[in-house]
Amino acid sequence: MSACTGRCFDCPHEFCGPEAPSRRPTKAAERSWRLEALFELEELGDLYGIDPAAVKL
Repeated sequence: MSACTGRCFDCPHEFCGPEAPSRRPTKAAERSWRLEALFELEELGDLYGIDPAAVKL
């Protein structure tokens, strides 16, 4: 069993019901998620002492 909840826009699983989103997230939302993820990666790098120049994002 996968960890999928069936709520993603393009979910390939058959158990996705009608409650799944019917449209794709906006480009602004996707950019926001990407920026948040990059910020979290930087924070984790600081926490574990990883040089950001050594990691390709």
